[in-house]
Amino acid sequence: MVICEIEFFNNPQGIFYAGQLISGQVVIKTEKAKSVKAVVLQIKGYAETHWTDTEYDPEDQSNGESFNGHVDYLATRAYLHGSSSSIEVLIEPGTSTYRFACQLPITCPSSFEATLGRIRYLVNVRFVRPWKHDQNFNRCFTVLKVMDLNSASLMLRIPSQVESQRTFCCFPCRSSPLSMRLSLPQGGFVPGQTVPVEVMVSNESGVAVEDITVKLAMVVIYYSQPPCAETNKDRFVMVQKTGEGVSSKCRKQLTFDLTVPATPPTCFNLCSIIQIGYQVEAEARVKGCHGGQTLHMPITIGSVPLTKQLQKEPKIWGEDPLPQQLDATALVLIANEAAGEPLGPPTPWAADPSVAPPNYVAAKHICPDPQKCSKSKRKSQKISGKGSQDKKREEITFTPLYGIFELSNQTDEMILRPNQKKTDGGYVNEEVDKSTWL
Repeated sequence: MVICEIEFFNNPQGIFYAGQLISGQVVIKTEKAKSVKAVVLQIKGYAETHWTDTEYDPEDQSNGESFNGHVDYLATRAYLHGSSSSIEVLIEPGTSTYRFACQLPITCPSSFEATLGRIRYLVNVRFVRPWKHDQNFNRCFTVLKVMDLNSASLMLRIPSQVESQRTFCCFPCRSSPLSMRLSLPQGGFVPGQTVPVEVMVSNESGVAVEDITVKLAMVVIYYSQPPCAETNKDRFVMVQKTGEGVSSKCRKQLTFDLTVPATPPTCFNLCSIIQIGYQVEAEARVKGCHGGQTLHMPITIGSVPLTKQLQKEPKIWGEDPLPQQLDATALVLIANEAAGEPLGPPTPWAADPSVAPPNYVAAKHICPDPQKCSKSKRKSQKISGKGSQDKKREEITFTPLYGIFELSNQTDEMILRPNQKKTDGGYVNEEVDKSTWL
């Protein structure tokens, strides 16, 4: 029997930021001598997508067209025993400890797990055995992109709004318009922060609005690679709140507080096959057979919150990073007698003492039943790592951890007017000055 333990120094949860140094040790325990060809330590980071289109043949889903994508971000290897050319080596009984360190690329995208794709990082110890299947020991870890809202774009600090109108029935029976406006005090937030969503509804039509619902949704776009290049989409509702309706010939203002849960940062430019974005949605559900009215506004979720101090040289949003080259030498073994434990660069919070380090919580969008989580019209399947020689590799499950901040005075606090009341759906102001309307 072989026991293999993978540990990280000063980081029991296994949470790292892109550009940091991973350091840890592999402890191998054997009760008797074990013959192997080699023992290989690998640290991997990759993104992959996979889904099958079965809509054209509902009776035989196994014949559906398959779409796949794979990109490597980290591919390192070191031999703990033997080498690539060794035939047989003997592991003596007892306990052996191997210390390692590995530099993460600065352009690593954040860890992400879903039914149609994932971005995953793991440490793998593989026992290459003669005349037997290889034996694998794995430990996944979380990598987070450093998404500093202060250096992303000045546009994230300013208020934004979107508005629309619709009428019911057709000419000459067309109704007066139902007008709706969605407003946010800023465009950038972090997990743990409250998003105050203001919805203004002016219902001049003869159709009553039954209720107003606002949502914070994650929208993920997946890409496959040639020869079958396609796209697919997932949408996860992270937070949802519903408020009261608006009667005909009335107007009303509601404010909903949506707390951003544990979720990865917005990412459009680091991963070519998985893109993650967020939007605030508002829907007015009307009575009868009429369709409701909806509004959408994109927001940015970061990993470093906005502060009162502006950066001198803000980074241009959407700027592409330099192409990342795989570094096979990023992983090194450290002599056991080396003093101290290798340390990496400081965390993103070290430069600003006003920002307290976050608490790390399991991802919100992952649920036990993948079929209920995914809203995709295509069938999803389990995904295995590229080139894996262990059939059990497909069964590895992992939930990333994301930082939750405890922030006070995150945005300008809402000031209740004398005629404003608090409801389950938010703050309501039924009397609105027409001069401030659309």
